[in-house]
Amino acid sequence: MGRLIVDAASSLDGFWADARGRSVVSAADLHGSGLSGRLDEVCGAVVMSRRSFELSADTGWIEDAYPAKTPVFVVTDAPSAIPARGVFHFMTGYTAAFAAAQEAAGDKAVLVVGEGGAMRAALRSSDADEIWLRVVSRTLGNGAPLFEDDIPVENYFVSELDTTADAVHMHLERRLDA
Repeated sequence: MGRLIVDAASSLDGFWADARGRSVVSAADLHGSGLSGRLDEVCGAVVMSRRSFELSADTGWIEDAYPAKTPVFVVTDAPSAIPARGVFHFMTGYTAAFAAAQEAAGDKAVLVVGEGGAMRAALRSSDADEIWLRVVSRTLGNGAPLFEDDIPVENYFVSELDTTADAVHMHLERRLDA
């Protein structure tokens, strides 16, 4: 079974979204940015929230962002009217989505993307092996915090660090003894 990787972003003051629920990193920022350059090597399946899926009227960017034919498991109570085109699978809960994605990914990693709910569900499941965290160079002042008190982030260490003009990119790995 492959690894479960959480791909997250935060403002300098610790919020993944502003008070209106807009992500600190928009879909337009991610599309074509190369921020997840290792995806072709590691990604076997993706789990994302319904809100992240619906951020763009054109979901083609999602298919373009990941290796060809990568299954995307969207967690929602109501399947979208957007055609699945064989790539999107709509699930009613994160536990079921993580299990289906792990099975589909085989030995490759499952990437968890989207709003804070997806990230928190992965970390609370105790199955998240890595966090790919981008801390962007802006503050929001308030909004939705990326990490809440019950998220066990002390069980992770920084294994890799890189900087760009827009963000600090950290790869955090779960301690084997945690």
